[in-house]
Amino acid sequence: MDSLRGKVALVIGGNSGLGKASAVALAAAGAKVMVAARRVPEGLAVVEELQASGAEAAYFAVDVTDEAQLVAVVAATVARFGRLDCAVNSAGISEDVAPPTEVDGDLFDRTMAVNVRGTLLGMKHQIRQMLAQGGAGSIVNLGSILSHRAAGTGLAYVASKHAVLGITRAAALAHARQGIRVNAVAPTAIAGTQIIDNLLANYPQLMQPYIDAIPMGRPGRVEEVGQVVAFLCSDAASFITGHSLAIDGGQMAR
Repeated sequence: MDSLRGKVALVIGGNSGLGKASAVALAAAGAKVMVAARRVPEGLAVVEELQASGAEAAYFAVDVTDEAQLVAVVAATVARFGRLDCAVNSAGISEDVAPPTEVDGDLFDRTMAVNVRGTLLGMKHQIRQMLAQGGAGSIVNLGSILSHRAAGTGLAYVASKHAVLGITRAAALAHARQGIRVNAVAPTAIAGTQIIDNLLANYPQLMQPYIDAIPMGRPGRVEEVGQVVAFLCSDAASFITGHSLAIDGGQMAR
């Protein structure tokens, strides 16, 4: 598959989990990939893996809570590869499993800073670059099935993913006429991600009912999300914007 041959993709949070899977899928589709993430060793390892597969790839260290670094990573992508065609905003945290009566204010602020503010400001500078190139491009934000539903615990995470869906739709409406498409993916529990693997290992009593509620009877796999991200970045999805695509084994059908 070479649906992104010659395109340049920036994957923020591309050092592990869904971000890494997205980088792998984008590279497999022919894109040149800038892997951006906070943890340097893991990011460099992903780049080595992509290069070993024959892809053009580079790494840039970025903390999404620092807007100056989000400016810098876009500039570095353009300096290295000449332009920016696709961006994936995958950086996120989920450290909150508390019920409403136990919500921690500092943890809420941290969750919103990474999951929402980081995505919003990432889009801000990605879109600015796409507009400077004359328009056109695709952005995919990592939402969650909890962008559409709620849970009785982890309210900070639920709030953040509802917000990601809102800013995705708003940006899509703002820039549809310029050919910049903005979508989200909404995965259910996905094995191979730090968040879900931690919950499965340490909070099985919370996760098992959630897995049982998936009609296909299993968690998803990271590559099943990465391939959808690559599709949304490609011209095969040229008339899709403002959409949140559930990757959920049928869960939203209930």
